[in-house]
Amino acid sequence: MEMEPLEKWMLRTPPWRWFSRRVVVPWTVSYAALPPDADVLELGAGSGAEAEALAERFPGWRLRVTDFDQEMVERARRKLSRFGDRVSVERADAASLDYPDASFDVVIAMLVWHHVGVWQEATLEARRVLRPAGLLVLADVLDPWRLLHGFGTYSLRELRDAFARSGFRRWKLDVGPRPWYRLVAEAP
Repeated sequence: MEMEPLEKWMLRTPPWRWFSRRVVVPWTVSYAALPPDADVLELGAGSGAEAEALAERFPGWRLRVTDFDQEMVERARRKLSRFGDRVSVERADAASLDYPDASFDVVIAMLVWHHVGVWQEATLEARRVLRPAGLLVLADVLDPWRLLHGFGTYSLRELRDAFARSGFRRWKLDVGPRPWYRLVAEAP
């Protein structure tokens, strides 16, 4: 789903970069036992702020960074070029990934699941592209009243129901300070 102009602007600001590096990424990765060496797919990377922090934090990761919005892909590509071949950036639809089955050790998405039109399909696609015992790591916001955007948002119950049916071997969910949550799911 294309981002709104205000959202695009916000993702380019120094306060967002600070918030992303100091709050979003540490809070998200602290919930999962992530491998130091891995092939990683980031979905909905926006301007690349989270990917930049991940590449610095995990020097053994080979990151495939994606976003649906082509303008954000170009911004992220410029921002992440300093990492060379270790980080690639491309356009992708989280609900219809063009990668073979079992391609990644980790799929990560931070503050994007509520932007995905059919996030349940994106959940299934993430499971499909994960290798056995691979991890899906999500951090997002719950919005049961649809106040944030009016599209793609979901409740805690809808999230739990979707993961119960998703085919992941096991998963755990932490509802942090409302409306935030983080989730880690392990592929079979």
